[in-house]
Amino acid sequence: MSGSPLNGHENVSDASRTADTGSGAQRAGGFLRVVRRELKRISGSPFFVVFVLIMPYPTFLVLSLAFLQPIPRDLPVVVCDMDHSTLSRQITRFMDASPALWCMEEVPDMQAAAARVREGRAHAVIYLPQMLEQDTLSGEASPVMVFLNNQWLLTSGVITRAVRDVVVAASEKYDRMLYMAEGSDPPQAAWRAEPIRVDLHPLFNPGMNYRFFLLPAVLPVVLQMFIAMAAVRAVGMEFRARTADAWLQAAGGSPALALLGKLAPYTLYWTALSWFMWVWLHRWFDVPIQGSRLTLAAGTFLLVLAYQAVAVLFVALKGNLRLANSLAGFYCGPAFAFSGITFPHLGMPWPARAWGLLLPITHYLRVVNEQAFMGAPAEVSIKSLLALLLFTVIPGVWGYGKLRWLFRAPEKWGQL
Repeated sequence: MSGSPLNGHENVSDASRTADTGSGAQRAGGFLRVVRRELKRISGSPFFVVFVLIMPYPTFLVLSLAFLQPIPRDLPVVVCDMDHSTLSRQITRFMDASPALWCMEEVPDMQAAAARVREGRAHAVIYLPQMLEQDTLSGEASPVMVFLNNQWLLTSGVITRAVRDVVVAASEKYDRMLYMAEGSDPPQAAWRAEPIRVDLHPLFNPGMNYRFFLLPAVLPVVLQMFIAMAAVRAVGMEFRARTADAWLQAAGGSPALALLGKLAPYTLYWTALSWFMWVWLHRWFDVPIQGSRLTLAAGTFLLVLAYQAVAVLFVALKGNLRLANSLAGFYCGPAFAFSGITFPHLGMPWPARAWGLLLPITHYLRVVNEQAFMGAPAEVSIKSLLALLLFTVIPGVWGYGKLRWLFRAPEKWGQL
């Protein structure tokens, strides 16, 4: 029968043998036929319409709105003031005046304070001990204690920094008043209160802006999952639905044209969306681009190609769509944790560091840091761009070789 797998195998083999004998016009025609065929498949598939054409935009919007406020503000804390002195009340007022803190309640004891933290109503307890003012006046160091819910590292860091600033400011003001009472003039009193000071000059993100720190990393991490999963689905469904022979015939029997034509609409779309992502970040969320925009654009394009190449390899290894989806999810899902953004690579054990280097997103985010924030020369990012190119070439060539074999193995088609 003409519709049997065996005959389909023969058609595929014959088409493959004659694929390279056509003219350039014939090859271009085959490429365009595959592109038109893929565009028709996209428009006729609810999955692709929703997953590719709709979902990325609300996802970007929701994640962006989460960082609409660039710095965490008004984090709720409770104060346990056991001194009830002028100094302790002044510290409490300074705490409440800090943009990062909100003294939601003064509690009578630590038991009540701990209950507020366990209930999730407060992130920290500020404990002002008895004899705080008296010890300060006598020249003894009396600590202001902070009890943090350190499961939330970012929140704990913000609170710690804000409390430290408040206590240092209150201490300096109190010391200046004491020195002025002893007869020192204001400049001398200020110097005696802090004879050696640290003059900090934060580089690249001086305002400690968490929007600049996280949003340009989170959006590409989400985007790489969309890119990989869409490519897995686009290629894998041809073999699952046993339409690979029609796909190859549309390309004039050339596996290379079949693959390039299928991925071309997605490549152009994801690249355009990625560049729009940077316009979105720069124009509406004030994310800086201090370095070479061309280098950043090139890195973004290579990121798209790299994850498409990896996705093709996952499909071509076994021709099993379910397995390819699982591999893509495993590869892309936890990528953010190994990318070096939230935890530095130099602090990771070597297996985690090695796995991070095997992810294209790691090298791309280095390009982002170098070109968007550090304003580094373009040549600084060449190493990362070459790594992205290798992620395109090595999985791409390997996956293409396996795909050629899969075209000639119809017994592997139809797997879930």
